[in-house]
Amino acid sequence: MKRQAALIPLSHDHHHALVAARRLRQSAGGDDASAEAASFSRFFADESVPHFRDEEEHLFPLVVDSEEAQPLVVRALLEHQRLHALTRDLASGDTARMRELGELLEAHVRFEERELFPLIERLLGELLAGVEVRADRSEALEGRGPIWGAESEDLNATLLTWSAGEGPPEHVNDERDVLICVLDGAATIAVDGKEQELSAGETSIVEKGTRRRITAGPRGARYLSVHLRRPRLQITTV
Repeated sequence: MKRQAALIPLSHDHHHALVAARRLRQSAGGDDASAEAASFSRFFADESVPHFRDEEEHLFPLVVDSEEAQPLVVRALLEHQRLHALTRDLASGDTARMRELGELLEAHVRFEERELFPLIERLLGELLAGVEVRADRSEALEGRGPIWGAESEDLNATLLTWSAGEGPPEHVNDERDVLICVLDGAATIAVDGKEQELSAGETSIVEKGTRRRITAGPRGARYLSVHLRRPRLQITTV
């Protein structure tokens, strides 16, 4: 489903929320339930609460006067409050609440993506293009390349940071497939001319022999590059 540009950051948030909801459901009743509950609580405070605020302060007011949109907006607001309440209850260790929270968060995300967001796009049309519906939540990332690296007998890992619009020059690596994992910000990876946008938490495998270019997004990008270590040079006798 192609989303209008103004809503893409919120849809990226939804993707991360689905992953968190799935992990919470799967861990309910398991040995790692307490640790996962604590991890989800941090995710909710750091990611979901700002996301809800963006929707409630910047997006929903745009359509609140529409009779068609009002029931959906009210449902979204009520579900936000229910999600807040269930997250506060996670400390009790109630596995049934963990499952309920994971199920509600997943259902809420799918409701907004399949019903509310398409309706907002239809009601606002081109007007949505000029609206900033997500506040800037953090400082810009600045850098021009590798800031850390490590290697083992089998693997080579490099952490890189690039300022907005910057990145390594276009090149071809004929020797190794490379895993790219964006840790912060966003990046566009062009592989043989085909572009893919990655936000924090998303990954891509760039196959060997392809021409690639990585360009940092509007806030910059910090990403991890991992590949099999190249064999050391060997001195041979003839």
